[in-house]
Amino acid sequence: MTTGMQIVREETRRMLRGMAPLTLIAFGVFVLAGCDPVQAGVSLLLGACYSLLLFRMIGKSAAKAALFPPAQGIRIVRRGYFFRYVLTGVMVFAAIKAPFIQPLAAILPLFFPKVILLWSTAVQKKGG
Repeated sequence: MTTGMQIVREETRRMLRGMAPLTLIAFGVFVLAGCDPVQAGVSLLLGACYSLLLFRMIGKSAAKAALFPPAQGIRIVRRGYFFRYVLTGVMVFAAIKAPFIQPLAAILPLFFPKVILLWSTAVQKKGG
């Protein structure tokens, strides 16, 4: 039997496999656009790591909430949601204010999980 945390680990690994090529493609676009390669690379890596961390936090929160009665599970999910939003606000503010980070390159990876999930849904084989 697969536990909630095993599913979270598997999905996080799948997300990492999807984020790596997207990060490389974004890096190429930033370099071709004339951005400093080191600054763009560091910013993309930090953003991708943060995005992966957020994805894992969502999974852990959902897995934990499933173990409790519905009312308590809803509170667990809401608390995690609020905490992730606050962390994201701090991250975006830091990306804008830090001189060594390219803000767009740091914020862009926040959209990678959505792109990966949409892509995997679109190419998923129908039926058995």
